[in-house]
Amino acid sequence: MRNLFKQWMLPLPLLLAACGGKQPPVYGDGFPVAKPMDLVHAGAVVEARFELPPPWEDDPRPRTFLIGFRTGGPPGRPDMKPGDADFLDKAELPLRVQLWKVDGSDETPVVLHRLNPSTVPGSPVFIQASSDVFPMRSPTGADSNSLVKVGKYDMSMAYRQFEVASATAESLSPGRYRLQVTNLQQNSRIAHLKVELLVANYNVK
Repeated sequence: MRNLFKQWMLPLPLLLAACGGKQPPVYGDGFPVAKPMDLVHAGAVVEARFELPPPWEDDPRPRTFLIGFRTGGPPGRPDMKPGDADFLDKAELPLRVQLWKVDGSDETPVVLHRLNPSTVPGSPVFIQASSDVFPMRSPTGADSNSLVKVGKYDMSMAYRQFEVASATAESLSPGRYRLQVTNLQQNSRIAHLKVELLVANYNVK
């Protein structure tokens, strides 16, 4: 019995080490980001802070990432009422999206890209944004594996994900960032939906 007890106890430090200090410290909301967002009330603001490490040893730049939102409900989506899907796909939902690189007390604006209005359905094309207001969005696939890894993807949910803006690798460098998204329009008709800000890399295919 004593030997059995020793066999059980010996792996514990290894298990604790694996679960503990070897994980990199998380700044702010961590990356990728999934946090509650108010898409119902005009003027509502959601802010996120996160840190981008360089993803590959042979590439010093972080990967391009999307900024948008997701809605989630049970697999059958009984929370979706008639017309909700069309509204989310087609209605204008203007959002002010602002991203800054944080260096101590200094914040430098990051250039974002927006969906080209003349893009072909199913083949979105993004161009450099001329303002910080983004009225359009595109259905997108985020890297669900990275979201699952940090506990920000509920496997029992059925998600609809939308990209509003993107930050390209060319505009990014490793470090800390602050994102602020402001809802500019009252959208009472979707008050029954759970909406979350989504900041993540794209789904790798």
